[in-house]
Amino acid sequence: MRVRITAKDVLHNFFLPHFRVKMDAVPGMPTYFIFTPIKTTADYRNELRKYEDYNVPADEADPTGPKRWEKFEYELACAELCGKGHYSMKRILRVVPQAEFDEWYKKQESFYLTQVRGKEDDPNKDKVLDIEVRQRAQEFSDNVKKAVESSNATDKTLTLNHINFETGSSTLTSNSRYELDNLVTALTAYPGLVIEIAGHTDNTGDPAANLSLSAARAAAVAKYLTDRGISESRLRTRGYGETKPLAPNDTEENRAKNRRTEFTILNQTTAS
Repeated sequence: MRVRITAKDVLHNFFLPHFRVKMDAVPGMPTYFIFTPIKTTADYRNELRKYEDYNVPADEADPTGPKRWEKFEYELACAELCGKGHYSMKRILRVVPQAEFDEWYKKQESFYLTQVRGKEDDPNKDKVLDIEVRQRAQEFSDNVKKAVESSNATDKTLTLNHINFETGSSTLTSNSRYELDNLVTALTAYPGLVIEIAGHTDNTGDPAANLSLSAARAAAVAKYLTDRGISESRLRTRGYGETKPLAPNDTEENRAKNRRTEFTILNQTTAS
């Protein structure tokens, strides 16, 4: 397993004493090196257990506790370039077998997706990433399957969470195609489904205009589907305007919930 060590922002100088590696670093600039360890933490502990000095309690106050070799850890530390106080700055470096690392790595969440995505500094905030396309497609497929199999009427209505329209318009944004393509795929997979596409708005503005806009948006979704081969006979459209809010129209967050497009399964003569 190759290890990449990066120092940024904090350490001016760092080293791995057990690997005999030391490097100066400029705060704010990524500094890294790559190496391949040949002994895991467990391997090195077993080496140390051969020595008398490491077969004494790790904590003198607890003579029956773990031995020094059992508590050994590799570490990444500051090398005192900035003063003795920096000796207290260190991070544990655990070396494990490749298979264990691979299993751990599969469970790690993306730093970008969890800490950067959708924030003000996100360079891709106006784009839909490939990984999001795949995740949304799988989630959509799972939700449709549950709706088809459910006997509960409320489960038959699903919100199209990732479609949007130009402000005050029934023109779909370009990023809406991903969600709508998922709906095309679902309707193709379940050829017996007949659905109602419903448009909803918040209570901002004239109620009659909102009703008209919601109907136009539902029709725009239906047109997208028929343009891609879905039979018009399987689609119903309706605009509800502001008459069916999900939440009180008292905050921008709640109004955003009420501005939505849904589809409801009306009939399912066959399912594949």
